[in-house]
Amino acid sequence: MVKNTKGGVLETINRVYYNGLTTTSGGNISCMDSNGTIYITPSGVDKGSLKDEDIMTVKKDGTIEGKHTPSMELPFHSNIYKCRGDIRAVVHAHAPSVVAYATARKIPDSSVAPCYFKLLGEVADSKYDLPGSLSLGDIVKAKFDEGYNSVMMHNHGATVGAETLEIAYRKYETLDNLCAALINASILGGVKKCDKHSDYSVKITKSTDGLSKEDLQMAEEMADYIKRSFYQKLVSTSLGTLCVKMDNGDILFNPDSVRRDKIQDKDIAKYSNGKFYNTTDTTADYLKIAIEVFANIKEAKVCFISMPNATMGFSIAHKYFDAKLIPESYIMLKNALQLECGVSANEIAKSMATTKPLAIVNNECVITIGKNLIKAFDRMEVTDYSARSIISACSIAQITPINDEQSDEIDRTFNGW
Repeated sequence: MVKNTKGGVLETINRVYYNGLTTTSGGNISCMDSNGTIYITPSGVDKGSLKDEDIMTVKKDGTIEGKHTPSMELPFHSNIYKCRGDIRAVVHAHAPSVVAYATARKIPDSSVAPCYFKLLGEVADSKYDLPGSLSLGDIVKAKFDEGYNSVMMHNHGATVGAETLEIAYRKYETLDNLCAALINASILGGVKKCDKHSDYSVKITKSTDGLSKEDLQMAEEMADYIKRSFYQKLVSTSLGTLCVKMDNGDILFNPDSVRRDKIQDKDIAKYSNGKFYNTTDTTADYLKIAIEVFANIKEAKVCFISMPNATMGFSIAHKYFDAKLIPESYIMLKNALQLECGVSANEIAKSMATTKPLAIVNNECVITIGKNLIKAFDRMEVTDYSARSIISACSIAQITPINDEQSDEIDRTFNGW
């Protein structure tokens, strides 16, 4: 977990930059320690080559320490800390999807799916003013003063605040995912909301230590696939759950609080006969889906639940994902399930069965299953890559799917399951 220190600011700006959430010259990160000292990124220094000594220190009395000039956005960072005692870290960045919404002067609606709203709450927007100006600092402060933690800045970008740098980063990353998914949904026909949602979480009242040798062997494989999923943009730091059913019926899964890009075998948790092992979390957000899948589908050994941006565009637009548009998709996925929001975990599992390895739940999530890790992973990867291609194709021409004769030929030639 990233700490609120000078080193933490450096690690966070590296994550922001190298995960494509800002440019070399754009964005700024800060945190404030218990003494009121602010650590902040410098102004005019390459974001891709920052070192610990480049991070600036601003004392409570205004004294500045360091070899550069603090970010020109120091005024609104300072103002946020002054008005909100619960905020100790601020991330401001210029991710393309976020800037698109900021430039359109529209507020991304985080309530379109619970996965976004849980991390972001309601998103606000603020009027344009000159970057780095004191007046911009006052405008942004006013929104945080109203209780918002995520603020779009007209024609500029967005700023999020949180108790820690880790949570602030996750909020900004989730805001970027939300904006990207909404843009995709708009291309596919428009954003649609849902007035009912099912709770797929399982409460964790107590957890004890202990994974077996067999558990740890599988956990090592799981950790590799989860990290791979992160770099393929199938999961984010906070979103995406990979579950494996062991031969004895135990379920291994990645806890929600553990970073997907840094997960190791020792981080994997276990659910066994109603008891939890190896986690400090209080809930497992999507575990109920996996429990029902494994109970109802004998062949399924892996259940992958995630929210990749392109496929979530289909989910939020309530647009059917037609796997017959691309042969690889149809071979791997057959006919995808598109389920209404509010559907129960049990209904999801019974709808999927063995011939439906992909389900897209409107305004919720994307689910793939398989008899092993590579099958479930490959299906999620093929789904989102195909979704990206379809969305891009929509801007070129009307799309023509494979016809029934051609899909029958694929069925005869390939065994999808």
